[in-house]
This record gives sequence, C-alpha cells and structure tokens, in this order.
Amino acid sequence: MGFRTLVGLLLLINLAFLSYDHFQGGSIALDLVTHAKRLDAHKLQADVQSALHQIKTASPEKIAAHINTVFAQLKDIQSPKDILTLLREKTAPATVGASDIEHGVVVLTQDNFHAVVDGSRPALVEFYAPWCGHCKTLAPIYDQLGEAFAHAGNQVIIAKVNADSHRDLGSAYGVKGFPTLKWFPKGVTRAEDVEDYRGGRDLNALAAFVRDKTGVHARIKVTKSNVLTLTTKNFYTVAQDPTQNVLVEFYASWCGHCKTLAPIYEKVATAFANEPHCRVAKIDADHEKEIGTAFDISGFPTLKFFPAGATEPMAYEGPRTEAGFVEYLNTHCKTHRTVGGGLTAAAGRTHALDTLAVEFVKDPKARQRIYEQAQQHVQGTKDKYVAYYSKIMQKVIKEGDAFLATEKARLEKITKASAMTSAKLDDFVLRQNILNVFDKDSSSVEL
Repeated sequence: MGFRTLVGLLLLINLAFLSYDHFQGGSIALDLVTHAKRLDAHKLQADVQSALHQIKTASPEKIAAHINTVFAQLKDIQSPKDILTLLREKTAPATVGASDIEHGVVVLTQDNFHAVVDGSRPALVEFYAPWCGHCKTLAPIYDQLGEAFAHAGNQVIIAKVNADSHRDLGSAYGVKGFPTLKWFPKGVTRAEDVEDYRGGRDLNALAAFVRDKTGVHARIKVTKSNVLTLTTKNFYTVAQDPTQNVLVEFYASWCGHCKTLAPIYEKVATAFANEPHCRVAKIDADHEKEIGTAFDISGFPTLKFFPAGATEPMAYEGPRTEAGFVEYLNTHCKTHRTVGGGLTAAAGRTHALDTLAVEFVKDPKARQRIYEQAQQHVQGTKDKYVAYYSKIMQKVIKEGDAFLATEKARLEKITKASAMTSAKLDDFVLRQNILNVFDKDSSSVEL
C-alpha cells in the first residue's frame, strides 16, 4: 500500500468518525476547529518545544506510566460509541466556570492547566499541597491577591494547583517544595521560560510584582485594623504611657508564625477595642531594629506586656489563642471581656454597691437609708455605672418594684437590635448587669 493511499484511507476513516459523531449529536469537528482558532505561532512553537523536551527527558518509568494510562483507557472501549465518548472528552475545550474560581483564584488541575495557562495571558501560579503549613499561611493572602486582580481577569491570571495531587504538573515545572510560585509571562508555556517568584509573600509584595510585570494595578480592599501599629517614633509614647496597659507583638513581615498569629491577634484587638485602658499593638521589629535591640528581641513573634505605670515589660508566655490572650488581658487590665468581644456578667459591677443593691431589694423598709448610702459612693466618682446603682434605687422608691421589670424588658429589646455600634452595645450590657443585681435571688460578686 502506497503512502498516498494510506493517508487517503486515514482521512476517510477520520471523516467517517466525524460524520458519525455529528449524526449522533456530537461536536468533535467543531471542537477541533475551536482549538485550531486558539492556536497562535507562539503557543504552537511552545507546545512543540515542550513536547520535544518531555520526549528527551522522559524516563523509562514515565513512558511505562503513560503506556499504562493509554491501555487503561482502551480497555473500556467496546464499541464505536465508546471511541466517540473518549474523543469528545479529549477534544472538548476546557472552560473556567464559577466552580473553578475561589476568591478570584483560578483552580487548576491536570485537565485544565494547559487550556487556562495557554500563553494568551500572563499568569502567577501557586503550586501547593493541602497538608503544607506554609501553604496554609499563604492561603488567605493569596485569596486576597486573587480578589485584588479579579477585575482584570482578561489581562492576568492568578491561579493555584494542588501539586501534591497533580504531581506530573509539579514535576514538569521543577517544583521541589511547597508552596512554589511561578510566573508565566504572556506567550510562554515552555517550562524553561517560566520564571520563579522569589519576592516577599505578603499581599503588598505579591501585588507589586504582578503590577510591575503587567501594568495592572491591584484593587486591594482596605480593612480597618484594631491592632495599633507602632514605629520607633511612637513606641515609647504608647507602650510606656502611665495610663495604659499595652500588649505588644514584636514581629517580622517574613515570619510564618507571625502570619499565623495575625488573624488571632486581630480578634483580640477587636475584643478590647472599647476598653479605654487596655491596648493591643504591634511593631515590625525586623524593620525597627532599634526597638528590637532595646527589648532583646531574638525571635519572632515575641510578645511583651507593658503594665500601666511600670518601668519594665512582662514577657507573655501564655497560649497564643484568642482565649489565652483574653484571659491574660482580663487579669492584668482588670477587664471582663469574653472571647468574641462580649462582656461577662461581672462587667460594670462594684462589690460594695452590689451588697447594697441586694439589701435594697430584700428590705423595702430600709430603702431610703440604703439609697443615701449608695449616693455617698457616687460622690467624687466619674464612673456613670456607679451612679446607675443609685438611679435604679431612686426609680424604685418613686415608681415601685414594677420599674425593675419594665427597665429589664426595655434593655433586652435594645440589646437585640441589629443596628448598634459595639460601644453602644457594651453600654447597655453593663446596665443590664447592674440591673440584674436587683433581683431577689441575686448576690454580690467579688471582683
């Protein structure tokens, strides 16, 4: 059989398959045309060079694995329809749907990698493993990066691939550890032309890298932080303020443990944001080296507590959890916060006035005398919650015990309202705590 005859026969066979597929409602021919339209000289050249490189570097084990994969697919073929199904799967154009994007980051797999990272747009790709601690630290930052460039999806791709599951991809691009970040310039798909990202792994550094490479500016969402940022200029003014108790984290921007602590520390700062004499702060001691040296900072993160009026800080050696920090600050700041920023039942209360309130409820005949005693506590203080005890007593003497039930119902209704600042909510909770003392079954607390 001559060469021309063989080629003609193969063309007829292909034409027959495409016709049969079309008759069965398939679109292999159209999909092939779609693939052809997407080809350009750079991509075609890159694909050919990549294929040649894989052939040259292929080990016997990899060749055997590919052969086994082919045979595994062929063993299920028992009819022409099975062949069509396989061809349809292989020729169908890969698309990136909503399910393939998480927080603006395109999720890549073995099936869609080359269709997405095809050289038509530059791409930053993170090769990660789900069990990797550093990958978990980077994850929220990388999500923010994806969201920051989501508006420019037609200009640049921010993507990630589980290289532990898709090991062939990791191997093809020389990934030897996790996480590894690779930059794919526009027009590049060949592994040799892909660039390693060696910059910082904070949001600003990553965004600046993409901006410098593409000219596209990130749209980073600015969120208010309750952690006070210190520098050499304001450190001593804040940390050694005689009226303030200050917890300070000495950190470094590149430190993985610091990044892990950051969201926990932010929650603690938010929980104590309304406390006037308890502050949560941080300083980049790697950048502000003078401060780091002055306080013997040898590792990151290091936490120190500066008590109000003290000349030397105390080392924080408790658990680095929200509950651990909250308990520590409550002890040293004399506060009554809960995890999440709420207030305990003891918040706002005074032992001496609790005792008077309990007596006031149980002995109606002595209420005027007890009220006058409470007034003596009010004199000379600016604490409005101390004054609230005597105000309740005054109202009960004037309106009777019914006032207690009415006021309690009013405060409960207010605290359940959704449109309220945290400071305002604290105010009403403190009032509720004091009002609850005026219960027949209540008792004073030791604070």
